[in-house]
Amino acid sequence: MTRLRRYFGERHRLLVWTLLLAGGGWVALTEFERTLATYADRPTAIAALAGVWLAGVLVVRRRERRAWRRLIDETPFEPQHEGDRRPPLQRSLKGSVITAESVGRGLVRQRGIRIEATAGGVTEPIDVTLTYVGSGGTERGIRTGTDALDERFVFEVDAGSNLASVFDAEVQSALLDISVPGRLRIDGRHVSYEIPFTHVRPSELGTVSKTVATIAARMEHLVGAGRL
Repeated sequence: MTRLRRYFGERHRLLVWTLLLAGGGWVALTEFERTLATYADRPTAIAALAGVWLAGVLVVRRRERRAWRRLIDETPFEPQHEGDRRPPLQRSLKGSVITAESVGRGLVRQRGIRIEATAGGVTEPIDVTLTYVGSGGTERGIRTGTDALDERFVFEVDAGSNLASVFDAEVQSALLDISVPGRLRIDGRHVSYEIPFTHVRPSELGTVSKTVATIAARMEHLVGAGRL
């Protein structure tokens, strides 16, 4: 089911729907032109196909709006403003303001969700990325010494020191609760987790936001202690 959400989002469903209707319409208009002519002329048939296509588009977009609305109704997140199909969301957790917003990922790939918290005050350069793979991460990334964490995430470090203090037992436990694909990024200003699709369950959003807040709180603690 996760794979379906990841590779068959709103944009891809609209593309498939458009291609199917265009192909089916072309076949109907060329192969069965005489049969169709007894019911409607060509312009009327084309207008009917356009109406069916538009109805399908509205159904797909309504489904996406309902999924986003569910995040608002079933989690502590609240919309920052009204009016958009997917307005940015925010909540307070562990002393941080957590935001969740839909982000573009190029023309081909579908949109994703970025869950983010500010981690200000960090003076040491830090740039760490953890990519959730579910299994097999041990063979690809830097070893952290925690087998379960290494198996589920590919750990990459571009800059940073004293990282063992950041990834304490509480942070590791929060990371191991994550079960949705995505990429965690920690730099000197933000902690963020980007999920490569928008159809996220409320429980998944809650788990990821808790993890982001836990890491941000840990970094704030280390900054206050002069250790980061």
